Amino acid sequence: MLAALIGDLLELPGVQVSFARDARLPAPVHARLHGARACWRAPQAAPAEALAREIAASDATWPIAPETGGELERAARAVLSAGRVLFGPDPEAISLAASKSATAQCLARAGIAVVPCFRPGSTWPRIEGAWVVKPDDGAGCLGMRVFRNREAAATAAAAVGTTTAGGQCAEVVQGLIAQPWIEGDAMSLCVLASSGQVDVLSVNRQQLRLRDGAVELEAIDVNCEPVTAPLTALAQRVADTIAGLHGYFGIDFVRTAAGPVVIEVNPRLTSSYAGLKPALGLNVAQRVLAAATGASLPSWRAHRGFPVRLTLNGHASA
Repeated sequence: MLAALIGDLLELPGVQVSFARDARLPAPVHARLHGARACWRAPQAAPAEALAREIAASDATWPIAPETGGELERAARAVLSAGRVLFGPDPEAISLAASKSATAQCLARAGIAVVPCFRPGSTWPRIEGAWVVKPDDGAGCLGMRVFRNREAAATAAAAVGTTTAGGQCAEVVQGLIAQPWIEGDAMSLCVLASSGQVDVLSVNRQQLRLRDGAVELEAIDVNCEPVTAPLTALAQRVADTIAGLHGYFGIDFVRTAAGPVVIEVNPRLTSSYAGLKPALGLNVAQRVLAAATGASLPSWRAHRGFPVRLTLNGHASA
């Protein structure tokens, strides 16, 4: 994601780019990062202080961070508190979308089909088949586990509380949610919202793998099929329902026989972003910057319509 974003930004005239890098990591080797300035953070330096310095030295900031623990929201608020331009959704939108349960409730009230969320200790409906237990504010598949039925999922969620030390027990359990496993194709949308207009850039298929109950995202087929009017309408309804979803964001959904069922909204760059340029010939960052700065929006034409497979977590392409 970082290399793809910086590559897009460096194509724009008059734009200088810097990015954060922890000193414990090796120097970046990706060729698309060489035109940007790396801001090294010493191991003893507080991340928040280092971020504040870089925000102050810049005109605008595009945070790339997980929602987990409020990290992305804090970064976005720091940008606005410093009086700088924020590329991405508002902190309030991030706060809502960071909670899968809050997102599901919000979208369901608007009549959008969602996967329901249930808390440990509450009454779960008797839905047959597999169930999923995962962090409410998790990013991607992190911490997500699949169980054969509702009873096994409830037992596992309760076991988290009995094995967690000290006073963190209640906090950890409350941070979990359970959902019935929805059969269908795991899909996602790359969405761009700017100047009141919502565009679905690509439809993507997620290649998931179950390993001992854990879910891994092996690959993403970006631009795997054409954008349809119903999916565009879904993205528009999501953006209308969650105020402040500016710029780029993602929607994960399951394609079922009854239609798309939303799993979560990602108020940030998603992994699929890295495939948009080769798939569509589109510089998404150009449109985001134009919208955020009040410049005229460039016309959007998909120069190429190729599907592009991104492999993740070290898996080879099929």
